[in-house]
Amino acid sequence: MTDSPIFEYEILAPDPNDWAGRPITNGVVDDWTGTAHDLGRHILKRWQAEPPEEHADEGAVAVAVSGSNGAWAAIEDPTPAGAVEQALEVAIEAKLIADLAADRAGDQLAEAMRDACMWGGMSKNKVADRVARVMSRPTALKQLKGVWPADESYDFTVMGAITYDAGGGQTAVAACPACGAQEEHTVFGSPASEVRLICSSGHRVEMPAAVGRKLLMQLIEDPDTAINRFRPPAD
Repeated sequence: MTDSPIFEYEILAPDPNDWAGRPITNGVVDDWTGTAHDLGRHILKRWQAEPPEEHADEGAVAVAVSGSNGAWAAIEDPTPAGAVEQALEVAIEAKLIADLAADRAGDQLAEAMRDACMWGGMSKNKVADRVARVMSRPTALKQLKGVWPADESYDFTVMGAITYDAGGGQTAVAACPACGAQEEHTVFGSPASEVRLICSSGHRVEMPAAVGRKLLMQLIEDPDTAINRFRPPAD
């Protein structure tokens, strides 16, 4: 047995400045077992028959209903639908519900793919092969862009000066505080831990942690592009 969806509704009154109507009140229904369309008719009929005193002078023009399961409806006439129209409404809501379920399943798959790559020891190519029945290889690899094994360490040597945004519109250069070197630094670390910058003499070069991690991520994802970005000009 599945739980009934929770429906939220909004009652709209005529508004000359808005063709869709002006919201005058809203509410939640958690015990409705029918369609969103039928709920909208039920609410609109009840409102038109016995409007709250504070809204007695306002005629409801429509009721918009949305369900936690993805169903949605906008009702302007409380008259019950005929069999054919009701079948259409059921089919519309079934598609909306299926679309939301598919979106949620896609999010769960994407999270499982990232976990498999980061924590399960699976390469991006292997993950892409495993999901081939439900996702194309290019799409799978795109989903995994920026994801790396959490416990794997990397090191890249960048020959040119590493510049970065220091905030306030200022650009800074990563320079060794011990020897002053501004080129030929090694970026070392893991995406899940500390990223260090070491000069060619073995000294620690200070730079903001977020900048170091972003640089390492760029180097892992596309080392040629990232390294060429900091390559010194040819003589």
